[in-house]
Amino acid sequence: MSFKKIFVAVDGSAQASVVFEQAVELATKDLANLMVFHGVELGARMTYPSQIEAKTEEGQDVLQGYREKTKDLGISVEFNCRVGNPGSTICDAAKEWGADLIVLGRRGYKGITEVLLGSVSNHVVRNAHCSVLIIQGDLGG
Repeated sequence: MSFKKIFVAVDGSAQASVVFEQAVELATKDLANLMVFHGVELGARMTYPSQIEAKTEEGQDVLQGYREKTKDLGISVEFNCRVGNPGSTICDAAKEWGADLIVLGRRGYKGITEVLLGSVSNHVVRNAHCSVLIIQGDLGG
């Protein structure tokens, strides 16, 4: 199976680098377009425009590191940052961009921890319009 538009969701975690590298490998192999995406989640009390702007700037800082890593890949790479619920923003942005694959990480939480913290990867798998590749993390949760 070959993909033409690969959407990779990253955050500031160490696992995100592994997820990113997997997406780059696939995009390079398939000569696919790559979208590097960062979803910024706001806290329940963050409603002021200045708070949203500050969080968006933090998200752009996260993406800047990935911009540096993609300079000489020889494939088309775009970047996007959105504020909102991470699972929903990933699904929405990937669909709008026309992705045929979403790549994201899973921290490996299990049981009650996953129930309490929620799971972005579970949300994306259930709601994505296209194929999803989950890169498993190992936190021993």
